Formats: sequence, structure tokens, C-alpha cells
Amino acid sequence: MTLPLVLLIVLFGVDFGRVFLGWVTLTNAVREGANYAAVNPTAWGATPNLVAQAEYRQLIVAETAGINCTLPSPVPAPTFPSGASIGSPAVVAITCQFSVITPIVSLLVGNQVAVTASSAFPIRTGTITGVPLASSVPTASPSPVPSVDPSASPDPSDPPASPTPTPDPSAGGSPAPSVAPTPTPIPTCTVPNINGNSRNAVGQWTAAGFTASNLIFSPLVPPHYSVKSQTLTAYTSVPCDSTMTVTP
Repeated sequence: MTLPLVLLIVLFGVDFGRVFLGWVTLTNAVREGANYAAVNPTAWGATPNLVAQAEYRQLIVAETAGINCTLPSPVPAPTFPSGASIGSPAVVAITCQFSVITPIVSLLVGNQVAVTASSAFPIRTGTITGVPLASSVPTASPSPVPSVDPSASPDPSDPPASPTPTPDPSAGGSPAPSVAPTPTPIPTCTVPNINGNSRNAVGQWTAAGFTASNLIFSPLVPPHYSVKSQTLTAYTSVPCDSTMTVTP
């Protein structure tokens, strides 16, 4: 009598263990998608970027290829509930149907179990709400220069104007030196050592003071990667607007 009960418990454990591992993998997939959408929020804007959208779908499909879970077709696009400005969340939520392989369990819960995972990342590229662009800053209008009417007669009551002294070329002394404008210093940042980093290369790059969009992955970042090389030498000082390419 106990053997069927023990067998049923084991079958429940096997199938729901597979479902749990599938949920963990699906959670990693939506995190990859939300992180990608946070770097490319305009790809789903008024002028969509079809190449970036295809790369997003490729990330999701490649991450979930090893689980027995049927993704919706097409893969749901990310949502931006608070807009596409810096700091607003990029949200990815996916529900897939996980197939149950044990006949006894499928009789109790059905042939498929819905598994849902969601993730949100703050947008890291774009404009900051309330901060005007440089081109929209008003410029000061030049003050009008008073013009002199040559036909006007001088007023006899006005004192005579002092004549403008003419420099004497025979007088000694050297001309006054011209002062060169002081150059504006360019901010510099120290290049981090990203070699060997996995899944957090962008965070290490931005923590050093660089812009996230200036870190280029070539080829495209796979679901699981480890940086093998970088084009800028680690621990050197370069302008903070520099671009670096890393090879996973």
C-alpha cells in the first residue's frame, strides 16, 4: 500500500523539480532581456530599431533553449510604464507553458503548467527628465551699439574731446603680450580591468565614471559570457567619454 504513495511522491518531486529549475532559467532570461532593454529603450519607441528588437528576442530564446517550456510567440516586448527617461524601469514579464512528463501528475494538474517570471532594470541611456538639452539653452542677445550721426553739429557748450594719442614708433618699449585663453581641462577616468568579468561588465565600466553606451561587446553578449579581452589598457587614465570594445 505504501509503494504507490511513495512512487507518487517521487514523481511529484521529479516533475515539480523540473518546473522549478525551468522557472529559475526563465527568471535569468527575463533579467537578460530587461537589462538589454534598459540600455536600448528607444528600440521600441516612435522610431523602432528592428535590429535591436531581434537581438532582444534572440537573447530570450537562447537563454530558455534548455528548458521544456513553450514561450509565447512572438516573445513579449519590454514595457516602460514610467516612460523611457533615465532611471525609469524597463520591465520584462514572460509566461511560458511547462510540459509535465509524468502521466500521474498530468492527470492531477494537467499536461502543462504555466510558469511566469518578471524583472525590471533602470534605464541607463537617454535624457534626464526636466534637464534641457544643450541646444535648447537660450543665448544672450548682444546689446545694441549706439550709432553716431555724422550730420549732427557739435554742441558749443560741450568740452572738446581729448585727442587720441598716436603711438610714437621711435619710443622704446615692447608691445604688450597677448594673453592666451586658459584651456578647459578634459575629465579623465581610470580604465577598469574587465578581463574575466561575467554578467557585470557594464556595472564595472559605469562605476569607473564611463558611459554605459560606450562599452561595446563584440560579438553580441551571449546569455552567459566571460570577457576575454578589452581594447583599452587597464588602469590607464583616458577621457571619460572614451569608447572601449570587449570580446566575450
